[in-house]
Amino acid sequence: MSLRFISLFFFSCLALISNSVYSADDLGARVDLFKIERIDVVGIKKVEKEAILEKIGSKPGMVLDNYLLKKDLEKIYSMKYFESVEAHQEAPGVLTFKLKEKPIITKITFEGNDGLSDDDLKGQVKSKVFSILDTTTIKSDVQSLLKFYEEKGYFLASVDFQEKRINEENTELIFNIKEFDKVKVKKINFLGNIAFKDEEIKAILQTQEDSLFSFLSGSGNFKEVNFQNDIERLKYFYRMKGYLQINIGTPEITVSEDKKWVFITMKLVEGPQFTVRNVSFQGEVLFPEDELREKMVLKEQETYSEESLRKDIQMLTEMYQDEGYAFANVIRNLNVVPGENKVDVEFSFEKGRIAYFGKIKIKGNPKSRDKVIRREITIKEGQKFNGTDLRQSKENVQRLGFYEPESIVFNTVSPKDKEDVLDVEVSVKEKNTGQISLGAGYSTATGGFFQASVTQSNFRGLGQNLSFSLNVAKNSNTFSVDFTEPYFLDTKWSLGGGVFVSNNDTSASYSERRKGMNVRVGYPILNFTNLYVTYKLEDTTLRSVDDPSIDETLENGLASSVQTSIVHDRRDDRSDPRKGFFLSYSTEYTGVGGEKKWLKNETEARGYYPVVGDLIFRTRLYAGKLDQIDSRKIPRTEKFTLGGSRNLRGYSFEDIGPKQNLKRRDTGVFEDFNMGGEFMTFANVEFQHPLSREAGLKWVVFFDAGHAGDVNKVKVYTDYGFGFRWFSPIGVLRFEFGYPLTGEFKEQGSQFHFDIGQLF
Repeated sequence: MSLRFISLFFFSCLALISNSVYSADDLGARVDLFKIERIDVVGIKKVEKEAILEKIGSKPGMVLDNYLLKKDLEKIYSMKYFESVEAHQEAPGVLTFKLKEKPIITKITFEGNDGLSDDDLKGQVKSKVFSILDTTTIKSDVQSLLKFYEEKGYFLASVDFQEKRINEENTELIFNIKEFDKVKVKKINFLGNIAFKDEEIKAILQTQEDSLFSFLSGSGNFKEVNFQNDIERLKYFYRMKGYLQINIGTPEITVSEDKKWVFITMKLVEGPQFTVRNVSFQGEVLFPEDELREKMVLKEQETYSEESLRKDIQMLTEMYQDEGYAFANVIRNLNVVPGENKVDVEFSFEKGRIAYFGKIKIKGNPKSRDKVIRREITIKEGQKFNGTDLRQSKENVQRLGFYEPESIVFNTVSPKDKEDVLDVEVSVKEKNTGQISLGAGYSTATGGFFQASVTQSNFRGLGQNLSFSLNVAKNSNTFSVDFTEPYFLDTKWSLGGGVFVSNNDTSASYSERRKGMNVRVGYPILNFTNLYVTYKLEDTTLRSVDDPSIDETLENGLASSVQTSIVHDRRDDRSDPRKGFFLSYSTEYTGVGGEKKWLKNETEARGYYPVVGDLIFRTRLYAGKLDQIDSRKIPRTEKFTLGGSRNLRGYSFEDIGPKQNLKRRDTGVFEDFNMGGEFMTFANVEFQHPLSREAGLKWVVFFDAGHAGDVNKVKVYTDYGFGFRWFSPIGVLRFEFGYPLTGEFKEQGSQFHFDIGQLF
């Protein structure tokens, strides 16, 4: 076969390489070219010859035909390393592939990006320095950059690319960007909404109109992805309220001439509101209908709700799974009653077969031990399948706080030839559980402060908690070390303890120094319920006593106490709960040795409820009472007062409590001193919502009420206010303005508080 024929065939193949579909008609009949004695590859520097030879089908000793050559050219080109691929017969029996390699990217440059940094943009592209230039990857990078700009509010941004050859082997990849200004949402209009006002509908959307605080939250930016999700959120909102036939037309989006503002108009056809006429159950019904109806959220003669229906399907499915029917299927059918605004809801059950749990496998936890996860899992290998146990196991693992919540997945997989067995694969992604923080600032409660802490909540990968903290302030300073082993010797017993030293000058009556230690043990007595016993030894010394009523011989000395606590915790996240509740009761007896005696009882309840979207309702109720033992007086340092950033935020520290007008020891001037009370109760109610998710900012409005003093003479003080919270690296920073509503304090106006840490 002549070299001219091979060259002509090669050029025809080159022309065909640009096409994605080949057929025999394109090439004609199969033609043998020559017998291959040797294969050479020339023009390669970065790619190994062996990689080419392994890829192709041609081998020495084979007869080369036009079909085989075509496929080899395709395979080499598909490696994406070469700009051109040629095949030649330069000597009898020698097949030579002449290749021209693509250049290496030695530099990636972004031009025109004023609003976003190079580092932000580099994180969005797959093309990397020292990688081979690949046009397909670069085009994908352009789309990723456009999407990223859109997410940041640059709806009109454009991205293009060019390559700038440095030499034959190296090139610079340049992304040319035109950002334009961020497009802000000027106005959202709704047409056709009768059942709900514009403000009610806008509240559920992620897309928000530009406002005074938009520079903090970014809420006024238009993002296409969010807006598409908003349409579905709006449909779901209406279906939650019974409007089954809600119809939303194609939104009209208008950009202003200066390309800075977006005007959105959404046309709605609400349709009628439906009620539930009848609920029925069909198919393989395992439970009495009365039992099913009692547990359902959706009720007959009440307004239909898509959310209630979803919860009912989940509940019904779980009921079947708790009986071992892992593959149970609950099908819902909605039948609109002709001529009436009513709907019949039919649940059809397919129970499937009973299954059992097989092996439990854990992956994605290189730092933490398997047992840290396994001891939170309530299901057992060989146990009959149980949906509730499986769900609670996942919730228990999430509650640890060691793993990214969205990464915790419990997959069930049937092994081969065992259809009635389900292996459970627990997949997690570990997050950073260690934290070192340094901070300085000013608190209205303590003055200027410096704070340092080291915390590891998964110490040694065993789920242990170890923390060191130091807080130095103008009016107080503390140092503490604390350690907790949640599963002592791999049992259900927890064991912990700590030491502490503190100096406190926040009271107007005295300054104090405390130092001590505590040891505590705990044991789960019920689901989500633990019993704790704590022994504490504390030494108190008063300094700079200004209140003449204080007996220093009573205040100074050792207090040796034993506290018993019962805690029931159903919060979804201990650091920033969105739903659930927390209940605790404790009784502490001081007088197990030492020089002091008293009895303290405390109870507390906290609740968290998602109202709509990310709006969270938070509430806290607390009550505490001190009782004398053997007629021994209770130290002033242990008595209750209210006021400040930790309880009633419309008042200053120690504003609330029984007071006496006495002459100060240092100046001789008469002053009202807070004597402290033996009974205290207060309540906090809050609404909390993100202001900027990216920055960790939230706003809050609150109402507080409380009493401190005598249990027989209760006077309730109240306040209201608002504030901002920043979930920063050194903790939750709280900025709050409280306004008193009771008595003489109404005249003093607002109180500003800055503090660190969640209130509850």
